[in-house]
Amino acid sequence: MALPRVVTVEAVDEELSTGAETHSYIDHALAVLGEEIPVISPASAAAQIEAELLESLDPGEAQALAVAAVGNGLVVTDDGDARTAAKQRGIDLTGSIGVLVRSVGNDRLSVSTADSYLKQWIDDAGFRSPAHDFERFLDR
Repeated sequence: MALPRVVTVEAVDEELSTGAETHSYIDHALAVLGEEIPVISPASAAAQIEAELLESLDPGEAQALAVAAVGNGLVVTDDGDARTAAKQRGIDLTGSIGVLVRSVGNDRLSVSTADSYLKQWIDDAGFRSPAHDFERFLDR
């Protein structure tokens, strides 16, 4: 359940910057980028994969999946089409809830903090979750 080295790609950084204009909660994510989460440029080896994925995915998901495919990485996404593409290509993935579970398991977040994040996502951002209480996702 280790937390891997976390990076993001340029296309996701651009999407977050654009989205901050209409979604104020994104400001926190942008504050973390550059300080704690490096923004990387995809290697040329990812270009062909990215081009193929752009036929069905948004630029952020396409670029993140392409970089993960080339670098044998793990993609964090809740986007259904991106999750399907990752599974088809054998790219490891998790979602927002998986990040919370890993963070609690590595003592980076308390269960109560993870629960408050989940509830805020559901209530404020319209996040669709199979459970409203975070503890349902923990193996105990």
